[in-house]
Amino acid sequence: MNRGALDIAFGREITMKEIQWKTLAVTDTGGTRIPVPAGGGALTLRMVPVETDACRGYAGYVSLDCAGGMSGSDTAVLVPECEDAGAYLAIVNHSPYWCRPFWGDSLRELPARTQELLLEGEDGYICWLPVCAGELKTVLQGGADGMELSVSSNLDGMTRCPEQLSFLCMEGKNASGLLHAIAKTAAGLLGNGLRMREERAYPEVLGYLGWCSWDAFQIRVSRDGLLEKAREFREKRLPVHYAIIDDMWADVPGLNDIPEETSFGDMVKIMHASRLRRFEGDPVRFPGGMQSAIAALKAAGIPAVGVWFPTTGYWSGMEPGGEAERELAGLLVTTEKGLRIPSPEHDCAGRYFDALCGKARAWGADFVKIDNQGFHRNYRGLAAYGRSAAAIQSAIDGATGRQFGGAVINCMGMPNECLFHRTQSAVCRCSDDFMPESREWFAKNILQCAYNGLLQGQYQVNDWDMWWTDDEQAVKNSLCRAVSGGPIYISDRLGRTRPEVLRPLTLSDGRILRCDLSAAPTDDCLMHDPTKEHRVFKIRNRAGESGILAAFHISAESTPVKGFASPEDCGLPVGSYAWYEYFTRAAGILPAGGRVEIELAGNDDFRLYTFVPMPAGGVAVLGRTDLFIGVSAACRSGDTVVLAEEGGRVGLVSAAPVCVMTLAGAPVPVNRRGVLTEIIPPKGETVLRLQ
Repeated sequence: MNRGALDIAFGREITMKEIQWKTLAVTDTGGTRIPVPAGGGALTLRMVPVETDACRGYAGYVSLDCAGGMSGSDTAVLVPECEDAGAYLAIVNHSPYWCRPFWGDSLRELPARTQELLLEGEDGYICWLPVCAGELKTVLQGGADGMELSVSSNLDGMTRCPEQLSFLCMEGKNASGLLHAIAKTAAGLLGNGLRMREERAYPEVLGYLGWCSWDAFQIRVSRDGLLEKAREFREKRLPVHYAIIDDMWADVPGLNDIPEETSFGDMVKIMHASRLRRFEGDPVRFPGGMQSAIAALKAAGIPAVGVWFPTTGYWSGMEPGGEAERELAGLLVTTEKGLRIPSPEHDCAGRYFDALCGKARAWGADFVKIDNQGFHRNYRGLAAYGRSAAAIQSAIDGATGRQFGGAVINCMGMPNECLFHRTQSAVCRCSDDFMPESREWFAKNILQCAYNGLLQGQYQVNDWDMWWTDDEQAVKNSLCRAVSGGPIYISDRLGRTRPEVLRPLTLSDGRILRCDLSAAPTDDCLMHDPTKEHRVFKIRNRAGESGILAAFHISAESTPVKGFASPEDCGLPVGSYAWYEYFTRAAGILPAGGRVEIELAGNDDFRLYTFVPMPAGGVAVLGRTDLFIGVSAACRSGDTVVLAEEGGRVGLVSAAPVCVMTLAGAPVPVNRRGVLTEIIPPKGETVLRLQ
């Protein structure tokens, strides 16, 4: 298979050119790679043609049978014939928990644990998607002979593994279409009930504005601090609907002894080495326990509360002999490093997560945030990757489904063993932790979250993490969350929440006007690193029939940069569209194929465009122009516009002046500027007529 021109004009009987292989090998328990004949033997590779309406390729199935035993790492290695020249984008599992983008032009330099690879040809794209299925986990990596597919079991000495899906390779002319097609094809072939993003039920509680305790309090989280923050929200009349009681609430030996002056890095090291004594609130900081604290928080005006805990109870598992370890002993295993963590057997894992979620529910929690999900390397020698992932992820989905109706934030769970076995729950974090007051972090976060929309965002609602309303990146962060398509929750310290930063994000009751997809870069940004190339970085989403596009400048050189935005960037069909830019309040009408010029002065300049189809009647309804995703706050049927049940500024775009009437026939004052007409509906009026 080469990386040249792609013949896209194919029928269903035509398949992609067959992939040729340089090397097939297994790795013995001593770490030596043993070549395998192409005809099979210790490793058998079966290639099956796959095809959608616009994309085609192969699914690769691997089976292993090696009497001498194999290594748990690089158990099998497959090296395809690929040209080693041309641009590519890789989605890399750069830590056990998180993914980020990587750009290159030599496949020999492909990072370890690459989970998706998009190659650019002369007239289209090729995508490789390794998966975790059955027992084996496959990733991509660079090697001396080019790109390798590394297949690992996590079990030294395994002698046999039945055939299972290992990877897909497909080609198509359109990058976004190809990435969606290969993800959907993989879900169908896995046969484990893996749902696409649009097939998952989004938790109602996360449809509102929230707050998380982590950056506000970290190790000092307490009942009193939570109640003080709730009072602040009440005094500022902020519609914060839920609070997440994050890390450090539990009874963990030694945490209260950490000196105040301890650096953040040292604090994290202590946390990660700590073990859970009791699944209950710390007796010093939460007198009366978690049930009392949650009840008090709700009484203080926070309608819903979420409780954080990691898969392992605490970062280094359960304290041997502690109350939690004694209570759950039959559901735990001991790892090579001596950690006491949940068993990777289906029944035990199900009972373990039912127990912890059941406690949180009994305290009055409305949902949970389950962290540290990418911990499966800890089962080295105990369970194969696919087995442990199937057990743990189905247990989390099952327990949170039964206890909270599926209301869960999955976290630190981006390796593909988690991704392909988290079949039902909707929301998952998509970046490293938020770091306040850091320009460098903002560029890192927007890269991770946006590009992780290309893979994880196909299956999950991506959570872009908490943020502060009073840091220097606050408005940029708020815009990112608005277009993300996921939950929005802040983590401001006491006294520091800025209401004006939050107003464009929600309706007056705190409801988020959420986009329909997981935000991702536009196709013309996919093959370029926006931190190194001097160009506008664009993130796309949809809201019904409308397109949403946010434009940023995150290149290292903070000097003026120009670009273009169009409805087609958002995946909208070719046609005539009205457009509106939130920050400059500019508006216009684009003919089919038209585009808007963007000019950003530097890193602190950004834009938000809404593209709305121009109807036959010639009047496009922008919705609320004082809200980021205001197009979702109004809908039109014929000459009638129905608004959300509250005030606000409403925008219309038309070539000719437009008259607006109440349902009773009274005229509504309008302000017209160019093609943009703006109105403030009379109090209580939610239905308007256009004339």
